[in-house]
Amino acid sequence: MPTLERSPGAARRLGAGIPDTMLERLVVLLSRYREASIAVVAVALVVYFQVGSDGTFLSPQFMSVVLRETGRLGLIAVAEVMLMITGEIDLSVSGTFSLSPYIMALLSIGWGVPLPVGAVIGVLLGVLVGFVNGFITVRFKVPSLITTVGTLFFLQGITVSLYNSQVIVPPVEEPFNAIFGESLYDPADALLSWHGVTAFTPFLWAALIVAGLALVLNRTTFGLHTIATGSNIVGAREIGIRTDRIKIYNFMIAGGCAAFAGIVNTAQFASADPQAGSPFLTLQAIAAAVIGGTSLLGGSGTVVGALIGAFMVATLNNGLVMVGAQATVSDIYLGAAIVGAMVLNVQIDRLRTRRRK
Repeated sequence: MPTLERSPGAARRLGAGIPDTMLERLVVLLSRYREASIAVVAVALVVYFQVGSDGTFLSPQFMSVVLRETGRLGLIAVAEVMLMITGEIDLSVSGTFSLSPYIMALLSIGWGVPLPVGAVIGVLLGVLVGFVNGFITVRFKVPSLITTVGTLFFLQGITVSLYNSQVIVPPVEEPFNAIFGESLYDPADALLSWHGVTAFTPFLWAALIVAGLALVLNRTTFGLHTIATGSNIVGAREIGIRTDRIKIYNFMIAGGCAAFAGIVNTAQFASADPQAGSPFLTLQAIAAAVIGGTSLLGGSGTVVGALIGAFMVATLNNGLVMVGAQATVSDIYLGAAIVGAMVLNVQIDRLRTRRRK
């Protein structure tokens, strides 16, 4: 029986979607992998700042600064992603970011509690804050925006009242400080040495948590239920998904990640500042999540993209200063990046929908 041969053009008309040109292949790549578009932009930014800084942007010393900020923002951004996928948001993460390490430091200087034990207590406190946010949101049907704004002011008030708004300097306990944020790196050290690794520990912790949450989202029933809750909450409930519990669990994940980010920040600077978690930190983290491809409407998101988005924000914050721009200019570029990323994400989603038909 003779076979029916089709030309590539006919195949495309029949919906096979076989890419011919380099541009078509790029479009297919961007539509298939949500993180690809933002990764391309991030690479372009690195190239721009590397050329503009006469080759110093990619030096170990400067990349340590960028990646440390990426780690701090990334930890909070991925926490927001988990919630934004369910259609909720947490504006109180910056309050948890400040309070948890502050409690850890107070326990250390006041009662001699070892920093590792205080860190565990701090993370559990963040999880508890997340539970309260989630419970109020789902039990009393209060919009999460309102719930978490109230929690933010509540946590900030507690933090500044505990020790008269003073910065606390807890004792340095090795290897805890080095493992969780303190940099021992010296330009004379090899990058692959222990001291070299400590230059990037906040980013490494963020990458580890991102990898774990990516597996949870893509390979577990909990991840499937999280996405279903944000995509169609009525339909999810009808098939037996306990959407209220899913939302509470994700609020708890967000609180735990924010607390851990604050502890890493305190280990990095060897001090706990009650003003460390400003609301601007939360907004930057949300911006990183949006830039990375997470929808504000719920139902879709990527923690890997959020980490790349955090890298873009950190790159803009530090790279513009390196090439001679004023620090305030970075907000202009960041705002443009958010709008541009949203436009690009919408277009990519439309392309992805057309390819499925």
